[in-house]
Amino acid sequence: MTLTWSERIKLAWTTFKREALPLYAWSFIFLGVGVVLFVAMVMGVIIQLRQSGWAFPHPFGEAYSPGMPVPGIPPREDLTPFNPFGSPNQSPFGYFGNSLSNYPNLLSTIGTITGISLLILVIGWLIGSAFYTGLFNLTAKAYKEKTTFKDFSFRGFLRVLGWLGFLLLIKLLILAIGAIGAYYLGHSRYALVAYLIIYSLFLIAIGLYALPWLITSTIYLLAHSKESFWDALRGSWRFFQSHMGVLWGYIGTVVLIEIALQVLGRISQPLTGIASLIVSPFIVVLAIVWVLSLEDDGHRNDIGPQSNSTAYSTVPYQEAQEIINSSLPSDSQSLDSLMADPQEPKINLHKAEVSPPYPDDSPNYCPSCGRANTGTAYCPQCGTKLQAE
Repeated sequence: MTLTWSERIKLAWTTFKREALPLYAWSFIFLGVGVVLFVAMVMGVIIQLRQSGWAFPHPFGEAYSPGMPVPGIPPREDLTPFNPFGSPNQSPFGYFGNSLSNYPNLLSTIGTITGISLLILVIGWLIGSAFYTGLFNLTAKAYKEKTTFKDFSFRGFLRVLGWLGFLLLIKLLILAIGAIGAYYLGHSRYALVAYLIIYSLFLIAIGLYALPWLITSTIYLLAHSKESFWDALRGSWRFFQSHMGVLWGYIGTVVLIEIALQVLGRISQPLTGIASLIVSPFIVVLAIVWVLSLEDDGHRNDIGPQSNSTAYSTVPYQEAQEIINSSLPSDSQSLDSLMADPQEPKINLHKAEVSPPYPDDSPNYCPSCGRANTGTAYCPQCGTKLQAE
């Protein structure tokens, strides 16, 4: 039995309600940690730039000069131009010289900014992977029953981290191929334009075709944690090819939700903010439930050991259990029949009728009890009236 679109939406909403409180609690925790780390790293960049000689505008009171324009009063010709950096010699590139001739200092500062930016990306990558792993484990538990705060676990974190890193390498490889091709075709303008058009169309086609797989592959890898990474990755591709239409149904659902939010935003901005707070985590939960329910569709159609069984027993509404239980009575009856004692011959409590002997054995016998007739009108044994000879 396969779930319909409305049943999947209902199942996702039920799952979301089971995990709403711990989900929002962990979301705010990760959001707070991310904001603190981001502010700390930005402050580190600013301090590093100040130590390198980079000049920043001073507070308003220190940067005030008589030539500062006043709102509502047109400037006069005798006023000197306003310099937000306090003095003509103080500018963002003051440490490097107004002609930007001090390249070593400039390169050192650029290297510092690049390093801190990469650190921000790496930390964001780690935090995002940890949050998504915990969200999957929380949703997988809520798919069956109500969850608590401690159900948010990081089991499978390294797998998610490795998969996202592998995707990043693929993206960098594709960009490198595009850059190399553009470099070699740079001598011809028309060839370069044609190459860029073909390259862009190729990326768009591949992206649209593999979009459901890119969305659901991480979920599949986590759901099949008992398999090796590469086996689960190949399984995710087969899963995508087998359920491509249903997975595009999820993408269409997300598009409809986003359109509804845009329409709601034109009506009321506060309502849009509240709706976004609910819808944003629900969309992620919807993707996880979509994959888990597709897995369970296969389990319901073929109850028994599965080669692609997940690490989670995620059959909703106990449907598979009911199917199994319905088959148990026949099995138990067959076992009882095997274990039962051999049947003993049954004793017939009714009085068996004795057939009279053949007529040629004796001239006359009682038709009821078979006793020989002694010449009386009635049988002395049972009292049956006897026929006269």
